[in-house]
Parts: sequence; C-alpha cells; structure tokens
Amino acid sequence: MSEHDYTILVIDDEPITRATLAALLESPNYRVEMAEDGIQGFELARQIKPDVILLDVMMPRMNGYDVCKRIRLDEEIKEVPIIMITALDDHDARLNGLMAGADDFLSKPFDSLELKIRLHTLRHVDRYRHLLGERERLNKTLAELSEKNKQLSALSRQVLEAQENERRRVAVELHDEIGQLLTGLKLILERGREDAANVLSEARAVTNELMQRVREMSLNLRPTALDDFGLSAALDGLFKRFTSQTKIVIQSNVNPLDERRFDKNIETAAFRVVQEALTNVARHAGVPKANVTLTISPTHLRVSIADDGRGFDMTSSDTTGSTGMSGMAERVGLAGGQLSLQSKPGAGTLVLADFKLKNDGVDHASH
Repeated sequence: MSEHDYTILVIDDEPITRATLAALLESPNYRVEMAEDGIQGFELARQIKPDVILLDVMMPRMNGYDVCKRIRLDEEIKEVPIIMITALDDHDARLNGLMAGADDFLSKPFDSLELKIRLHTLRHVDRYRHLLGERERLNKTLAELSEKNKQLSALSRQVLEAQENERRRVAVELHDEIGQLLTGLKLILERGREDAANVLSEARAVTNELMQRVREMSLNLRPTALDDFGLSAALDGLFKRFTSQTKIVIQSNVNPLDERRFDKNIETAAFRVVQEALTNVARHAGVPKANVTLTISPTHLRVSIADDGRGFDMTSSDTTGSTGMSGMAERVGLAGGQLSLQSKPGAGTLVLADFKLKNDGVDHASH
C-alpha cells in the first residue's frame, strides 16, 4: 500500500496542537486537513473520508468521545481508524476512548517517532478491517448466490415438469386422435378390393380430417401468426379454433388488425396464459361463452380472461395444479409480469396477467 496521498484529519480546538501536528506530519506523502472543533471535524470527515483521524478528547460543542461515537455509527466513515489525543497516563480517558470506539492513543507532548509508528500500525489495522469487510461481503454474496441457485433449481424442476406435462398431452392427442384416425384409415384401405369407390371417398375424408388435426396440434404448440403478425392476430386465430372445437363463444376485446408488437417473451407468455385459461374454461367452467380483453397503455399490457361459470374454491390445496396456475405464474414472472386469479364457487373465474412494458411498450428490435 503506497503512502502517497494518505489523508490525515486532525480534529483539535487548540491552534498550537494543530500547528505542532502539521509540522510533525509535513511530508509529500501526507495530506493533512484540520478541524477546529468536534462538529466541524465530523462534517469534514464525512466530506473527505480520511485514512486516519487524530481526535482530541476535550473540545467545545462536542467532545472527542461523542465525535468518535458518531463516526462509528456513520455507514460511510465508521471504519476509519481513530487515534485519540489524551494527556499522558490519563487512564480514564483511554478507557472512555476505547468504549467510544478509538483504535489507539497519542499522548501530549508529541513524539515524532511515536506518531509515525502509530500511523504505520493503524494503516495495517485499516487494511485488516478492509479485508474483513471484503470477506463479509464475499460471504454474503456467496449466501445470496446459494439461495439464487436453490431458486433456479426449483424453477428448473418446474420447467421440466411443465415440459413433461406438455409431452404427455401431445402423446395423448397423438394416441387418441391421430392414432385412431390412422387405424381407421388402415381398416378402410384393407377392404379396398370390395368397394373401391366408397373406400376411396372414405379414405379421402379421413385423410382430410387427419391433416386438419395435425394442423390444429401444430397451431396449438406454436402458432406461426404469433411470430409473423403478433399477439392480436395469434389470439384471433386461437379464438376461432377454440370456438370451432368447443362451441364456446369468445367475446373478444382484441383487435386482430392491431399490428403493435411487444417483447417476444411477453407476447409468448400472454398467448400461453390465454390458451391455458381457455382450456380451463372448456374443462371446468361449463359455460357457453367467455370474455378475453387486451388492454394496452404506454407502460403496461394487461390480459384478462373471464367467465361466469362454476368457479372453484381458491383455498383448495390442488387449485394451482388443476388450473395450471403455477406454470402460468412462472411463465408470466419470467416475462417481467404478474399473474392474479379470482374465483369463487358458482361465481365464475377471472385470470389477469399484467406485463410491464419497456420504453414505449414496443420492442422493434425483438422482431
């Protein structure tokens, strides 16, 4: 550690003492600042943040003990080493100084060699304090990192679980719908010799239905409109497919011609929330219609899905699992938003996703 620009603050009300210390500390390596009383010294210490403070005990307005205590309570300067100036062999003054937080003592009259030795020693004390502080900060950072790793592990497990659930759903659709159609097509083709014309017509119909089912599965997995045209257009396509499949009418406050684009993570999360919420409506609500609203402001994008159906008890332990709320909340949270759910038995359900937008709400660079 270089001695260059080593700042020493002298706080003493006696001009002779200040002049003596200034002479003893005269060196190109030292920068010496003076304060004439305790209040001035404390304020100056906060301004210049010295490397060491020489502090007299007896001063007007605020004595050295009180100055020392205030310094030790100040977050910005509490680690600065303090040498208290006392009378020779003043035992009580030294005890009070230690209780106030002093690191060392200097007796009058001053000895040049003693002063330099004490300054040199305190510099090592200061370095030790600094290292301890760095170690404490490192340990705190490591603890925070460990906690973040635990949260990341939990999130990874949830992501894997969501992936497995999605794979399970696709597998069921492939087996129950696509597999059944392929089996039917195989049986039709096997009796082709008996009635070729009717077989060809039936095979064509089954093939068309099979192509339609595959197309619907593809759109449910990732609609191309979401990437090509944006959230509003993708939701419009979702509503049409949903109504066609379930006969549930969607009363939409979403303009399919709205070409505004948002961050791709927000668009994906908003689309999945609507998709999952409508799936829950079809499975649990028992209603002929549902309402979907998209509200856009300069700072927020809000998506709400509401129905007047059966609702459910939100205190039930299996609520998040049965409604997919946990996965939706994680997805919305990763996109910088918040998800809320309101429901009561017999009073319907409201799902609300609120995303905070950056700048003007449009991320032109993301697309």
